[in-house]
Order: sequence, then structure tokens, then C-alpha cells
Amino acid sequence: MKSLKNHLSVIFPLFVLLFSLQFAFMSDEMVKEFEKKLTNDYTIVIVSPKKIDEAVLMSRVRDIKSIEEISSKKIIDKLKGNISAKNLSLLKVSLPKFYSIKLKKFPSLNEIEKIKNRLLKTKMVSRVETFAKTHTKVYRVFLLLKSVSFLFLIFIFFVSFLLMLKQMRIWILEHKERMEIMSYFGAPFWMKSAVLYRLAIVDSFISALLVSVIYVILPNLGEVKKFMNDLGVALPKFNLLIDGGFLLGVSLLFSLFIVSIVIRKMKTV
Repeated sequence: MKSLKNHLSVIFPLFVLLFSLQFAFMSDEMVKEFEKKLTNDYTIVIVSPKKIDEAVLMSRVRDIKSIEEISSKKIIDKLKGNISAKNLSLLKVSLPKFYSIKLKKFPSLNEIEKIKNRLLKTKMVSRVETFAKTHTKVYRVFLLLKSVSFLFLIFIFFVSFLLMLKQMRIWILEHKERMEIMSYFGAPFWMKSAVLYRLAIVDSFISALLVSVIYVILPNLGEVKKFMNDLGVALPKFNLLIDGGFLLGVSLLFSLFIVSIVIRKMKTV
């Protein structure tokens, strides 16, 4: 029972750390996908007194991905019954051209202002509508999503580090007498510390396996699928070989590093 408790004391902080690490990476991938979706949905509308040269405009403002003319047919059709045919013809001639601009990436607040100024300096454009208020709200939410997951990961890292450090010290004290006896007989460092490193390796494997199983199962859960569909983004798939191997590597490095620190600090070598 005591041995199981000791193992759980190491497995739990390792599990939380690995789970948070993978969650941060997964969140980053989701945010990138969300960024692509925002980029596709975000549009700048420009007004020009005459037909613009799209190639020239795109060469001057390199953030532009595509330019599409907005048809004025709907506006004309709505006015057909209210004004004469002659005035309607004059309106068609005098009505400015409207264009919808898509960007290569979702811009920051500074970038959107720079793009607006560049567009107005081309002299082909008389007015630019960037929908600044909506953009600002969306961009702030976007930044929050990107930062929260990694701030949470940093917090979890320090908590896990402290918990692991405490448990490793307990392990050292439990095995201190055995290690001192081995020192008297001239046992090398690796032999005296073998049992502690073995325990750390076993718990690292168990933690990585548990986290991997959860992230393999998670995308297939009905409620998770529904939630992701509502958000309009897909949950990144967990690659057991690549992602699981990475988590195992992190778990091993983290636990073995802490064991080494504690052993040297306790002067048992």
C-alpha cells in the first residue's frame, strides 16, 4: 500500500504535467485552425470611383490575398420601382465600385491600420471599411485563447516540479540507509541510485501511457465532437507514435532530472 502511494505521488504530478502539455499543444493547433477560419471570414470593403487595377493594388499592399468586386445589381434592383429609367442609368454610371478584400493572414490591430493607410494612399481607393470594432473584439479573444493555455502550462509545470521534488526527497530518505551502505562498499553512482531511477522510469511510462490513452479516446467522444462542431473547428488527432513518444520523452527527462537533483542535493553519492 505504501509503495502504491509513493508511485501515485509521482504519477499524479507527471500525469497533470503531460496532460497540460498536450492540451497546450492541442489548443495551439486549434487556435491556428481558428485563425485560418477567421482569416477566411474577415473581409475589408473598399470603395473606388472607378474600376481598380487589382494587380497593381495587390503589388502595393502585399497582405492582400484576393480582391473581388461586389455587385451593385441588388442596389439597382431595389431602386427600379422608385426612380425613372433615365435616372437609373445615370446612377449606374455614377455609382462607385465596391470591392471585397481577403487577407493572407488574420491581422493585428496595428497591421489593420497600416493596411488601411496603404490602401488610401494608392489613390485608387476613396474609402476603406475595416469593421474595426468587430475586428478588435475578435482579435482580443484570439490573443486570450493563445496565451491562456501556455500560462496554464507554466503554472502546472511549477506545481508538478514542486510535487515531484517533494516525493523524490521522500524516496531518497527511504533508501538513504541502503545507499550509504553501498557507498561504503565503493558502489558507483549509477548502482546506488538504480532503484530510484527505475521507479522514476516506470512511473514516467505509466503517466505517458495514461495521457496518451485519454487523448486517443477524447476525439471520439460524442459530446466532444458536438462541442467542436459548434465551434467550427476540428480537434487535432493524437498520433500515438509521435505525440505519445514525445510525451514519454518529456516525462522521462523531467522525472530523471529531478531524481538527479535531489540525489546530489542530499549528498548521498
